[in-house]
Amino acid sequence: MVPGLTCHQSKGREWNTVAIKLSSADISALGLGLDPTEADHRALYVALTRARLNTLALI
Repeated sequence: MVPGLTCHQSKGREWNTVAIKLSSADISALGLGLDPTEADHRALYVALTRARLNTLALI
């Protein structure tokens, strides 16, 4: 079984491997640098930091 959660549901939890579907806006934000004052950027940061070992980016 593979749980599917939103980044808000996953906050405070960790898994060995996390897969994240990135939008073109997410890719652009990562290329330019995340802005902690932007809610979307904070949510992306939470999603990207839930993995202990592996983060898979799905484009």
